Amino acid sequence: MTALFCPKCGKDAGVFYDNVCSQCFIGDKKLLECPQVLYSRICPTCGSIFKRGKWSLKEDESETIISCVKDALKLEKQACNIELTISPKQLDYSRYGVHVEAIAKIKDAPVDAALDVEVRISWETCDTCSRISGGYFEGIVQVRADGRLPTGEELERCKNIAGDVAVRAQEKGDRLAFIAKTEELDEGADLYVGSIKLGKQICRAIIDVFGGKFSESPKLVGQKNGEDLYRITFALRLPEFVRGDIISADGMVIEVQSCGKHVSGIDLETGKRFIENFNDLMEVKKLSRREDAVPAVLVSDEGRTIQVMDPHTFETVTIKRPEFLSAEAGNEIKVVKTAKGIFVMP
Repeated sequence: MTALFCPKCGKDAGVFYDNVCSQCFIGDKKLLECPQVLYSRICPTCGSIFKRGKWSLKEDESETIISCVKDALKLEKQACNIELTISPKQLDYSRYGVHVEAIAKIKDAPVDAALDVEVRISWETCDTCSRISGGYFEGIVQVRADGRLPTGEELERCKNIAGDVAVRAQEKGDRLAFIAKTEELDEGADLYVGSIKLGKQICRAIIDVFGGKFSESPKLVGQKNGEDLYRITFALRLPEFVRGDIISADGMVIEVQSCGKHVSGIDLETGKRFIENFNDLMEVKKLSRREDAVPAVLVSDEGRTIQVMDPHTFETVTIKRPEFLSAEAGNEIKVVKTAKGIFVMP
């Protein structure tokens, strides 16, 4: 069998690429190139990473190091079917040693390469954390309630909703979606938000759960690059009614079980379920609270009507029999006396 020689280097060769052996074909082509030392900027407060010219969301530190190396790597333009293995190893608090291996083909010629890189972390406070520490905010969401004080449970849930909205906005890349601080007040709570957009999103999310309304009041605070800068106060008002309230709604007497965009509860006269869009109710008035109910004697049950002893005058009063009533004549039941009359409580 005739031996084949590379016309360029004279060595034996069984396979040729562009009429030369693989070693001559690869020549001085470099599959991998990378600076020996790279730098990555990470915020020590929130873990955000500065890459491609801007601060981005927090990610696993090892992933940050791998991304830093990938962005700095230069690969031979003719290479294809590239398989990269990047192995970071932490050396100390701010240094990683990274070993890189690559396998590829250049015009079907197999080629491999390896190199080692050191990545040094520069711990820098990001723009968002700088603003938070400096007390920066663009809006205030004032959580209040119409005609009453919001409950502690309502305020806690509103704060949780606001926090969830901010997290979702951050995940979508809004760097100003933060709540700078929360002030607890006798009349409610004030949420200081990093952007006007976030303030609106929080108001809408709370109203989706509780109902209510909000208004905006802008205040000029300065100028930047010739443009006026405003801070917005969002006056958010929760509905007047809460669970346990007894209200008159369009002629019906309802014990409220929930009040948001819809009011749901029990019609105390009939015992039937009640649900209605809050904004569709024309005449709504608070009559009493479940806590105001008092014991009374069920005098008689006549099917469609019952007779109850008025707990204050001790007179016998005839009212409609609600569907939920299961007590028998002579039993003690709970009733509430309102401007609309006496009603049995479920």
